[in-house]
Amino acid sequence: MPPESLQGNTFELTDAELAHQIGRVLRLRPGSRVLLLDGVGNACTVVLTDTTTERLRGDIVARTPAGGEPASRLTLYVPLIRAERFEWILQKGTETGAAAFVPVLWSRAVATEQRTERKLPRWQRIVREAAEQACRGWLPTVTPPITVEEACAEAATSDMALLLWEGPSYPAVTGQLHPTPSLRAILRPAAATPPRSIAVLSGPEGGITPAELTSAVHRGIIPVSLGPRILRAETAPVVASAALFYELEDIPDTA
Repeated sequence: MPPESLQGNTFELTDAELAHQIGRVLRLRPGSRVLLLDGVGNACTVVLTDTTTERLRGDIVARTPAGGEPASRLTLYVPLIRAERFEWILQKGTETGAAAFVPVLWSRAVATEQRTERKLPRWQRIVREAAEQACRGWLPTVTPPITVEEACAEAATSDMALLLWEGPSYPAVTGQLHPTPSLRAILRPAAATPPRSIAVLSGPEGGITPAELTSAVHRGIIPVSLGPRILRAETAPVVASAALFYELEDIPDTA
């Protein structure tokens, strides 16, 4: 929900799409109790008082901090690939815990039809719906596309910056080849004190060029491997997100 719709002790929403979802799809009526998330860390329990096709009203009966958020803020720098596959990254990345998505114009990316900010409203809607499904406390952001150089410079400011690299080795700053470590090898030592911010860069279908790899390494970004199998461009960032939070999050044992 927009934060401004949950001010004071009452709730009012004039978003026709959400009103239709709650009043017609979910068939909630006056008197129904629902949990609403404002996307900025708050959860409100609301008793609905009015449901129409264009407007919802209700009384806020409780406020609590929202759950569902990892301790580390993950930004996924992802390639602009075919529309349906890129949108799949947004959906599944949101479900696994990513806090932000930055589309990157890699040299070997092929989806030129997506290089426009006109896609942003659709992307943000996909993220919002996935955040609702996953009961996320914060709504992930999606930025306009940026260049590889801009992505590397921005990612390097994170506490931990990683580049998904399928090669068995990579040229280090010294010019020598270094074996590519596994994502687990990098994350296991960090699990004791998880980094507050993590950036993961993932390349396009055609792979990352040597120049792009060199640019990332010179910025201090660490190439990491997800294993011996080559993953699709839309699969790799989602797998990395899930593996990352599996290693870093302290999941209580309920057995």
